[in-house]
Amino acid sequence: MVTTGNGWSLTVTKTAESIDRNPSLDADPFTHEGFVSLKAVAQIGGKGGGQVTGATVSYGYQIGCQADVSSGLTMGLGFSIGPNASVNISYPPSVSIGGSASVSPNISTTVKPGGITTVTFGSKPLQGLKGAVAADQVEIKVSACAGPVSLRSFATATITTPAEDHSTTAYGDPLWL
Repeated sequence: MVTTGNGWSLTVTKTAESIDRNPSLDADPFTHEGFVSLKAVAQIGGKGGGQVTGATVSYGYQIGCQADVSSGLTMGLGFSIGPNASVNISYPPSVSIGGSASVSPNISTTVKPGGITTVTFGSKPLQGLKGAVAADQVEIKVSACAGPVSLRSFATATITTPAEDHSTTAYGDPLWL
């Protein structure tokens, strides 16, 4: 709970959070998939010194990827073939003639640092002093990510009066997808 400069209290809570981790449908080792549920509730209280002209509640997830491999993977083979000859000047002198061949496989990718993306599921204006938004079993899919994918839920409440705008956010503990 926070108290605004003109005396209103603003509270936001997160409830009903769950995550169901699933293997990705494409069986790609760099794709992570799951289904999340979350509810956010905002409430205004107190005896503020001005009329509340607007308030909203919004919610969603911050999604972090450790390493971005979206540039893809390149595989190839290198070949080398050719004659070789050598002369050894010693007693007795010798001459050697032969050939050589080699095959060298190579694999390469460009690994970029991962990043964090914020995905807002929705936002709702409060019609009174309390409002809520909820979503059940929303798919979250992250592709081209090597390493772990982390999720952190958030719920934000905002209040607007003629004198000020104020917001507060509640964050969840990081979860692994």
